[in-house]
Amino acid sequence: MLSVKALEEAGSQPTVVFVVMDTLRADRASLCDYARPTTPSLEKLVELGASYACRSHSPSTWTLPSHATFFTGLGSEEHQAGIRYGAKKLSWETVTPLDARYPTLAEDMAARGYQTLLLSGNPVVSEESGLTRGFAHAVVAQTYPEMHGHRLAQRLKLILHYLALDRDKPLFVFINIADPHSPWRAIPPGLGFLPARAAMTPNPERRRFEAGELTDPEAERWLSHLSDVYDYSVLRADRSLAATLDVLEADGWFERGYRLVVTSDHGEYLGEHQMVEHGRRFFYEPVTRVPLVYLSTEGQIELPEDVPSSVAHSLVLDGALPEVLPPNVASVFRNGPASADSTLPCSLSTAALWVGESKLVADQGQVFSYELSRDPNEEQPIPAGDHPAAAELLEHCRALDRAAATRPAPDAELSKELSAQLKALGYLSDDEESPNPQAPGQ
Repeated sequence: MLSVKALEEAGSQPTVVFVVMDTLRADRASLCDYARPTTPSLEKLVELGASYACRSHSPSTWTLPSHATFFTGLGSEEHQAGIRYGAKKLSWETVTPLDARYPTLAEDMAARGYQTLLLSGNPVVSEESGLTRGFAHAVVAQTYPEMHGHRLAQRLKLILHYLALDRDKPLFVFINIADPHSPWRAIPPGLGFLPARAAMTPNPERRRFEAGELTDPEAERWLSHLSDVYDYSVLRADRSLAATLDVLEADGWFERGYRLVVTSDHGEYLGEHQMVEHGRRFFYEPVTRVPLVYLSTEGQIELPEDVPSSVAHSLVLDGALPEVLPPNVASVFRNGPASADSTLPCSLSTAALWVGESKLVADQGQVFSYELSRDPNEEQPIPAGDHPAAAELLEHCRALDRAAATRPAPDAELSKELSAQLKALGYLSDDEESPNPQAPGQ
């Protein structure tokens, strides 16, 4: 891990490291007061002086749109990545990659003289999705297990060994650590705070659980197993973070100082609201609340407790928060066609907005509010027609719907290839809705 000595030796152009700990929900990180010690490496960064937020929220509920926001600083209504339906009424399989019109972090950093490297354990963070644009070197896993555990740091070590990187030029590294993304690996015996467990794959138990076909004892046993292997995957992701930082430090890249940003692209359902995994049109806290950590030899900045994770773009690029914080919003484009009344805001999308302790959710022209301090499990939605932020959220919905309806026509071959990849990885399926779909407030 980073040393205090390195912290004191700042250079003029520091090494910049941006890490997305994929699928990490904040309430399962010991950094954010979870009882199990799942994130000791994140806590070590705080001991070194890192600032952090545990009530940050992701831009979306799945990989492509969230990373597109991290890489461009734009909301989904602008970058349009992840749109699954458009004016041409293409089938739900079509997914819109990040368009080349929008500059990325890698391109901006390269323009500042940085060498750029991407290493992703998530196959969706790929050339086909438009997320590797601007990186001079990009290595992406073909399957999730390919870079789980120690393999990610080993791959980074090999890359640094064989690349002809210029020691006189600064380096920007993006790393996606995908261990918490299903399928979940086995827990070995002797770990202490977790029992030994077999590995898990989502189905068929996920479908049976979501359909209500498991008996109560079966569901309890299955969810307990799921919870344990997910926690272990978070621990492995945390260890992978430490290992990759160790590789960079051992290779001398922190001698000139560093800027480190760590967050997640979304969380994960572990049975809440009768759902498992992520990527749907719902914005409950388990799938949207993520940690955000910042550590730099250039000096620290204070992160507001509820700062949106989209500020990672500014932290990476400039080592600072934007002058005006963006709204704390998340959005998802629908898998299928618009509702019967396509004039309703959020007929092609759904969106959420956090304002203090309130969360507003918009779907097909309706806005409901959850008071999170009084209703942490989000079981009591309240009609939000008079809430002062309701009009703001509906206007955001209109912008999302315009983006979906006017998106550029996708390249047919690229869309087919990307759609096939996303289906194979579990991101696209026919079950967009929850097993017992409820409009917010029902």
